[in-house]
Amino acid sequence: RKLLVKLFARLGCAYLPPRVAAWRYQRGKRSLVENLTKGSVTTNTTTANNKNEDTLCDHGADSSVENGLFPIPDQVEDAMDQLLRSLTDPSTIVRWSAAKGIGRLTERLPAICADDVLDALLQTCSDPERDRAWHGACLALAELARRGLLLPPRLGQVVPIVIQAIGYDVRRGQHSVGAHVRDAACYT
Repeated sequence: RKLLVKLFARLGCAYLPPRVAAWRYQRGKRSLVENLTKGSVTTNTTTANNKNEDTLCDHGADSSVENGLFPIPDQVEDAMDQLLRSLTDPSTIVRWSAAKGIGRLTERLPAICADDVLDALLQTCSDPERDRAWHGACLALAELARRGLLLPPRLGQVVPIVIQAIGYDVRRGQHSVGAHVRDAACYT
């Protein structure tokens, strides 16, 4: 099953152009050494140039072409659907592979389509009794965050889910389930 999930991720990536999302979040450079070597003479010009350092990527003339919508093949939608379903697999390694595949595919999608993927991930966490779904969704959210694909406007919806996952604990008979969900939420 793990190899099948990896195959779906590769197939989906094969149908999309090989590019990194121009709309992803980038922190900018934050090096103490660079700041100290520049000196106080260039402080005013540096401040003017770095005001938007914590925002989205460069929005130059080329990004409007890259950021535009392009037709998404049905094969990509089928691959993403299979990856989203694999987030609830009984095997942890399958869920992990699905989360990685979702990150790789989302990185190549336009911002609107990536927003739909995030909505599907948040919908996965709607049932508090499905611990495997919560675990897979937290792994996928962590992968999106690691790649800079969680944009600041959506953090208001993501953070409460992650906070709820950090305290996840479901009683099943004599024991409780949820350590894996809490670990994945901490990774996020």
